[in-house]
Amino acid sequence: MKTIDTLVEDIYALFIKDDVVLSTESATELGSNISKHVTNRINDNRTGGYLRLSNLGSPCDRKLWYSINSPDKATPLSAATRIKFLYGDILEELLLFLAKEAGHTVTGQQDTIEINGVKGHRDAVIDGRVVDVKSASTYSFQKFKEGRLHEDDAFGYIDQLNSYLYGSRGDDSVKEKDVASFLVIDKTLGNICLDTHAANGKDYDKLVDEKREVISHPEPPPRAFEPKPYGKSGNLALDTHCSYCPFKYECWPEVRTFLYSTGPVYLTTVNREPNTSIPEVDSKGEMVDRHKD
Repeated sequence: MKTIDTLVEDIYALFIKDDVVLSTESATELGSNISKHVTNRINDNRTGGYLRLSNLGSPCDRKLWYSINSPDKATPLSAATRIKFLYGDILEELLLFLAKEAGHTVTGQQDTIEINGVKGHRDAVIDGRVVDVKSASTYSFQKFKEGRLHEDDAFGYIDQLNSYLYGSRGDDSVKEKDVASFLVIDKTLGNICLDTHAANGKDYDKLVDEKREVISHPEPPPRAFEPKPYGKSGNLALDTHCSYCPFKYECWPEVRTFLYSTGPVYLTTVNREPNTSIPEVDSKGEMVDRHKD
C-alpha cells in the first residue's frame, strides 16, 4: 500500500512511465466532475454571506463582518476573476484524480465538516491524512514548497486546514490526527508539492464563538491593517490583505486605483501623482481622467 510520502513523485510518474493505462471510466468520471464545476461557477449568483470553516481563519474580522452583514457592498467579481476561480477548481479536481490514478487512497471528497454548528467542506483524505488542495501562482507556490506559508499567510490557509483537521477528529478514515497537508499545483508551470503542517492545538469550537460575537455587533470592528509606504514619494498603499479584499472600497473610500505594469496599486494617500501614463480606474474598473481642463 502506498503512503502519502510518495504522492508527488507517483503523480509525476503517470506522465513519464510507458506502462500507464488510463481507463475510459476514470476519464469519464473526471470529465463529469469538471462539468459540475463549470456549471456551479457560471450559475453562482450568491449574494448573502455566512460563517463557514473557510473564513474562520480570516486575519481581518472587519472583512468577515462585511461579508456576513453587508455582502452587497463587495466589489462584484469580474468575469476574468470568476474564470480564474474556475481554473483553480478544475486543477484541484485534476490533482485528486491523478492521486487516485497513481495508486493512492482518496476518500472523503467534499465531505461536510461541522464545528460548533459551522460547516465546511473538506477537499479529501489521502492515505489517511486530511488534505486541502490548492492551485497557486509560481510566486505563491514557492511558499508552499519551501514551507514558508506560516511567514505570509494572507488568506488564512493554515487556519482553514487546521479547522478541517479539528473537525475530522472523530472520522475513522483519518488515521493521522496530528498533521494535515496542502497538495499544491503551480498553475503556470505544473509543478506539484505537498506542504505538511502539524495541528496548531487551537480550540476551534471557541474560535467559532468568538467569530459569532464579532459578527453580532451592529457596526464593523476596526480595520486590521494599515497602509504601507509605496516607493519613496510619500504615497501610501493598501497592503496585500486589503488589496485582495472585496470590501476595500467600502473600508477605504478614499482609495485610488492605479494600473501599474505589475498590477493594480491601491493608494490611500497620494503626495505625488503617479506618472500620467499609468491609468487610474474607479471601483467599477472605469477609467478616471483627473487631467481634464
